[in-house]
Amino acid sequence: MTALLFALAILSPPGLAASPRPASQPTGAEMLQVDGAKNPELIPQWSVWGYVFRLIAGGPRQLPTSVLRVVSKEEEALVIREADAVQKIDANCQARAVKAAALLDVETRAAVDARVRAISLECRRETLHARDRVLAALNPEAAAALTAFAESTKAGTSISLPRKDLARFLEPE
Repeated sequence: MTALLFALAILSPPGLAASPRPASQPTGAEMLQVDGAKNPELIPQWSVWGYVFRLIAGGPRQLPTSVLRVVSKEEEALVIREADAVQKIDANCQARAVKAAALLDVETRAAVDARVRAISLECRRETLHARDRVLAALNPEAAAALTAFAESTKAGTSISLPRKDLARFLEPE
């Protein structure tokens, strides 16, 4: 169950942690609260850009005003397409992580954990590749504006995780 909760937590939007916590889940001093307002360097880029893509793909399906002012219609459409693609990748990752976690009755906890970790890293890298494609395709002013917007989201991000999992949370960047 811990592997499943961790998988869902690492694939979830920033600010959301899997709950309710089973009794075997770490609590109190074993837990770490990563607050982007206090320590923005602890919010990894995969998380930042995953959140930005979720914002763009959801709701009104538009770019932040600071970016919208400096992009062409073609660039805007490209960013929205990439955001939509990342949402599909994330949904696939969630489904794969849930399937992997369901193997706890059949495989060892370590084997399931390794599967979930591999899925998580693969999906995080896909988000970073989407970021790189978008930034490379935008004009320099638009790329700077979108990057500034992404960095500004760190202040509103808060994630709870076991202290022992911090390095893993930060992977790959």
